[in-house]
Amino acid sequence: MKALTKIVKILTVLAAVAGAVYVVATYGEQIVAWAKKVLASFPKCPSCCESAPQAQEVPVAQAVSEEAVEEAPAAVEVPAEEAAVETPVPEILVSENEPVADEADFAE
Repeated sequence: MKALTKIVKILTVLAAVAGAVYVVATYGEQIVAWAKKVLASFPKCPSCCESAPQAQEVPVAQAVSEEAVEEAPAAVEVPAEEAAVETPVPEILVSENEPVADEADFAE
């Protein structure tokens, strides 16, 4: 009898989760629109709004002036000899008692 009640509880939880996923998938956009409308209707905090400076949006094209682009330094070219220098690879230490996986362990 205990096993039957556990199975019924598990099926009830699965049905509730499936129902919630269905509702969100079907009505998600409408829920978001409703939530935005409700949040917009709440009164604003007067102490936060008065003391905070108003942020002004500036388009990206106007934010970067043409003069700044012209004054930017040219790309520095690295000689091929310096570019070929390899970075040292850290050595991986494995103790004798630690198992090590081979390529054959990952083959399907």
